[in-house]
Amino acid sequence: MKKNLNFILIFSCFILMFFSCGKNVTENSVATSGQRLMMKSAPKMAVTNSSAVFSDTVVEESAMDTSYGYAPEGISAESGNGQINQEVERKLIKRGNVNIEVQNLKKAQESVEKWCQDFGGYVESFSDSPTFSHYSLRIPAIKFDEALNSVGDLGVIKSKNISTQDVSEQFYDLQTRLSTKKIMKERLQKYLTQAKDVKDMLQIEKELNNTISEIESMEGRMKRLSGQIEFSSVNISLELPHRTTDEGFVWPDFLQGFREFLSNCVDFFVVLFGIMIYAIVFGVPIIAILAFLYWLLIGKKGLLIKLFKKLSK
Repeated sequence: MKKNLNFILIFSCFILMFFSCGKNVTENSVATSGQRLMMKSAPKMAVTNSSAVFSDTVVEESAMDTSYGYAPEGISAESGNGQINQEVERKLIKRGNVNIEVQNLKKAQESVEKWCQDFGGYVESFSDSPTFSHYSLRIPAIKFDEALNSVGDLGVIKSKNISTQDVSEQFYDLQTRLSTKKIMKERLQKYLTQAKDVKDMLQIEKELNNTISEIESMEGRMKRLSGQIEFSSVNISLELPHRTTDEGFVWPDFLQGFREFLSNCVDFFVVLFGIMIYAIVFGVPIIAILAFLYWLLIGKKGLLIKLFKKLSK
């Protein structure tokens, strides 16, 4: 009896172990099959999504490819051979304003122009008067600091101001969006050649024209911004000492001052006389007309008063 009972217990344990192992094997098989199914279906889903959705987001991901050789600030661009380029440089717009007192304006103007040429710059605008001159110059940014340090050779510096504007974020953002629009342009041109429906063709042409217009606008902004970055702005004002010209000190002309005083007095009385004439010519008739209307309607004649009395009865 005991032998039979032991046999039954051993047999039962064996059966339980068998079913337990079979369950684990089945679960592993199912999991492996599910993973394989997901791996097979994933590429199809990716292809479907990429072909069905064409937006700025998709293009921007392509535009951020580091093979273009740049990346936004703080990100290092990676070249195609796997080498890391140095970190993107900051884009700065530098401006300088200098007021200088000189003894001879003509010679100072020649010195400023030569100073500008020596640093590879050019004159953007110029204004002049007998005692004052103003220059708007553009100097290469790499020589800006050196040029501003040597500006004291032109004369006595009365004031000097330097400002710097960091436009790195604006520059790289515009650069990235411009690259994005160019990629979109290429894709739209490709879609246009493949379009068979007239309606689709017209829609693609409309989007292509809008994209080209945006590219031209961005390129213009990029050109202006790059020019401001590459060539710094320097404003130089030249002025002579008070009451001096290139010929020397100018004494005040008392006789001329007295003549101007008399001239101003004469002008004042001429204007006053003119006002009196206008008042007589136009004022007297107007006053006469108003007096006549008062006499006729309200005064001695009183036609308007008589009319109201009749209406009130």
